[in-house]
Amino acid sequence: MKAKILAICFAIPFVCLVIWTITLAWQRNHGSEVKVAVMGYDPRDLLSGHYIQYQIDWTHTDCSQFKRNQCPEQDFCKDARWGRQCRFYIPENKARDLDKLFRKRNDTDTKFEVVYSYQPGRKVIAKQLLINGEDWRKALP
Repeated sequence: MKAKILAICFAIPFVCLVIWTITLAWQRNHGSEVKVAVMGYDPRDLLSGHYIQYQIDWTHTDCSQFKRNQCPEQDFCKDARWGRQCRFYIPENKARDLDKLFRKRNDTDTKFEVVYSYQPGRKVIAKQLLINGEDWRKALP
């Protein structure tokens, strides 16, 4: 009896994790792909762990991708001290090169964009970071 209860106690978190993973994968694959331009960040905390922090540049984003040609700014990212904070997770060994490129983007006319999976009313999921229209892994030296 105790063994069955113990097995159930161990199985419940695993089942919840599997359901959550399947839900996120479904959301990622069934949302509309939208591409948004990336701009400024807090330079004191650009790289924090395994992600870059950025803000979306709505003035350079094509709002015709969305319903009624209006950008749903409040659906993206979360509130922070300096505006809406967004994150894109990257491998730590690529962080330094990406940081250098991101900091020099104004000098080199480098354009950063993020592709999101978007469904109105649901959390948006960042799918891909683009540098000059190309996947960030291919664009790094």
